[in-house]
Amino acid sequence: MWLPIKGARSPFLNSQRVRLLARWPHDFASSSPAVSATKSALQPSDPKLAAHSALAVECQHLTRRFGKIDALAGVSLNVRRGEFFTLLGPSGCGKTTLLRIIAGLDLPDSGGLRIGGVEALPLPAWRRPVNTVFQSYALFPHLSVSENIAFGLRMQRLDSHHIVRRTTSVMELTQIMPLAGRHPNELSGGQKQRVALARAIVNEPEVLLLDEPLGALDLKLRKELQLELQHLQKRLGITFIHVTHDQDEAMSMSDRIAVMSAGRVEQLGTPEELYEQPKTRFVAQFIGACNLFDGKFVSHTGNTVETETPLGLLRVELSAAGIDLAEQGQLSLGIRPERISLTGGEAGDNRLLGRVEEVIFNGAETHYRVTVDKAELRVTELNSGRRAIGLFPGDSVEVSVPPRNIFLLEG
Repeated sequence: MWLPIKGARSPFLNSQRVRLLARWPHDFASSSPAVSATKSALQPSDPKLAAHSALAVECQHLTRRFGKIDALAGVSLNVRRGEFFTLLGPSGCGKTTLLRIIAGLDLPDSGGLRIGGVEALPLPAWRRPVNTVFQSYALFPHLSVSENIAFGLRMQRLDSHHIVRRTTSVMELTQIMPLAGRHPNELSGGQKQRVALARAIVNEPEVLLLDEPLGALDLKLRKELQLELQHLQKRLGITFIHVTHDQDEAMSMSDRIAVMSAGRVEQLGTPEELYEQPKTRFVAQFIGACNLFDGKFVSHTGNTVETETPLGLLRVELSAAGIDLAEQGQLSLGIRPERISLTGGEAGDNRLLGRVEEVIFNGAETHYRVTVDKAELRVTELNSGRRAIGLFPGDSVEVSVPPRNIFLLEG
């Protein structure tokens, strides 16, 4: 927790705090309430053990308040060494606040943080084994590309031959050698992003933090750099922690994703787990498109539950835990638009009579809005040539909803 100095809470916006930060590891490691509250639970590990830790970052019950707003409300999560981990959520969910705490640019009000098995809260930003790539790139305008990349190495007072060797190596890795002599104002957005990445990885951090690094780029370039980032991470083996609000970006790049909302982690899992088995309505809606509807438990036979919904009586296949939850009465259910069929479906599907209200052709896909009784479903079909006769607004259509593709949500 920051010392009670009036003014902004950021250490970089207050000259007194800047002076305090220089003394922070020595004078305040034991007196900071945020650190003292967690020392017993998070004692620094033996360096030899830390080096072999399977976890790159451990966050335990981190809280951060700005006035009456809880930016982080007891966030706990672990990031594995060498994985591409993404913090995903809408603006104001707390993902950037969490990234800043890991980077050492902010302190939590309570909770614990380890990086590489070592307690990190007593350490200022410059002593943590992390580097950050910002959306704004933060390149020095008066330095060339090679000088920007070498800056951190020069601050470490390494010998010139070593600096040249590492700078050249990382420029080759990020494919920017031809840009070595240029200045930032002579670079495109994509080139600036590659330089910012090179400057970050040349210091060989244990963890690379990426704060929406692709947000300022156009769609085509963003897609290209998504693949480059993913391939770069696999080649380097460095742990990447990536912050974004772009669901497609997170799904295509990440080993695991923590979906955040209102300062909390709603769900953590692989992209496939989050898409196929969302736990809450928020995750189901935020990760891809989803039809959500309420249901009332009627009966169950084996692993199949019958539930009364606005669409009519539906059969839903659930696990044993899901059946226990369903028997409580009121249910929250979801199904993805592409898991609904308008072309006959399979034996055993729920079959409903609907009316096409809207048809939207989107190249590889066609999106339909279909009403069933008083409810509405969104349906997506791949344009694979399966449909011999097109559907139009006003057409009657049989809707097939597979019981195994309907999932139960916690709320």
